[in-house]
Amino acid sequence: MMHRRTVSFLSVVCLLLLATSVSWAQNSEFEIIHTGSAFIKTDVEVNALDVLSGGEASVQASDMLTRIIGNDLILSGMFRIEANAGDSDSLSFEYTVEGTVEGPLRDAAQTGETAPTTISLNLLTWPGRQLLLNKRYRPLPSQLRSTGHHFANEVINALTGERGIAMTRVVFSRSSGEGSDLYAVDYDGEGLLRLTANRVLNLCPNWSPDGSEIAFTSYRDHQQGLFILDTSNGKVRAVTSQEGLNFGADWHPDGKELLVSMSRAGNPEIYRITPEGKVIKRLTVSNAIEISPSWAPGGRDLVFTSDRTGTPQLYIIDSDGAGRRRLTFEGRYNDSAVWSPGGDKIAYATREKNTTQIVVMKSTGEDRRVITDSRWRNCEDPSWAPDGRHLVFASDRSGVFKLYVYDDEEGTFRQLTFGDDPDISPAWSN
Repeated sequence: MMHRRTVSFLSVVCLLLLATSVSWAQNSEFEIIHTGSAFIKTDVEVNALDVLSGGEASVQASDMLTRIIGNDLILSGMFRIEANAGDSDSLSFEYTVEGTVEGPLRDAAQTGETAPTTISLNLLTWPGRQLLLNKRYRPLPSQLRSTGHHFANEVINALTGERGIAMTRVVFSRSSGEGSDLYAVDYDGEGLLRLTANRVLNLCPNWSPDGSEIAFTSYRDHQQGLFILDTSNGKVRAVTSQEGLNFGADWHPDGKELLVSMSRAGNPEIYRITPEGKVIKRLTVSNAIEISPSWAPGGRDLVFTSDRTGTPQLYIIDSDGAGRRRLTFEGRYNDSAVWSPGGDKIAYATREKNTTQIVVMKSTGEDRRVITDSRWRNCEDPSWAPDGRHLVFASDRSGVFKLYVYDDEEGTFRQLTFGDDPDISPAWSN
């Protein structure tokens, strides 16, 4: 399932008049962790890797890999490790992770950043020590983090049958005094990378299903338009830049088309277009503002926002624009809905009194849960991780919008981005 972000419904009303920069309050960095209900977790011992050769560089590689693998298992929500438990005697380990690090030979022709390290990583039962998983890697120093993430995913899959999210990233828009640019960060908050630098507004990024491209809205040509960024080389190409609004791109699960909201015929309406900008089909025809489209995982239905009844509410239609049905009846403002990868849940933003909060409910509209409260101030732009368990969103609870991750199984939160510049419209990669 792809995750896209759009500007909020109220922002659309403003954009219809004029695109303006927004001044954001500044505040200090902090982390938040809420303790939720207790869940049964699997205890895994993550041992420091044995250093066979390579000196201090190999010792540092061992420390990094041990830390990354342990942290990935903790963040999955399904495991406890010694570093997380405080007192290792309180854990009854069922599995253990161990391995070795071998640095480059002294007489190797390659040195420094061009010299790979040999990493062997094993997962064994405990105390029986039956080998369940063995992986051998030869990463460059710059590839050590991804090596740890990859093995953590392998452990998660081997022990739970579930796909890990340790190799995923979150793309978002970060504002500055000269506009807003796209950034990407690893799911654990490391590896921050700036993707654009053109001193204009760059908003609403969305990963393609294979992660090779990012669709986004930009004012780079002095007109709001849709663009696609190639993640392999950073090159950007235009998709469409017609008069009016052109935003909210959400990739179809097959990667061959996009859902967008365009005002080419007056009020914003929902369209299906090709990645080259050709209109496949107009899906809505209304005097209302209809925005924020999001595909269901199978690509048969889509959810979007419409104010046709007087207030922004969520509706579902099929891929031909037929079968319209209203999904939300609670709340006077509902927007930015996204389907979970399994199709069983929908997350969205709702106006609660004077603040905007995040809601998770069944895709049928039942079991509605407001997962944030007024202490979070305003919360916007939810996006699901590919595991369907974790959700990233933006909140200005610190006085400036930053990104936070929610665990929908445990009800816990962690802060993902830091700093004084506001971060909005996150989208989680596959």
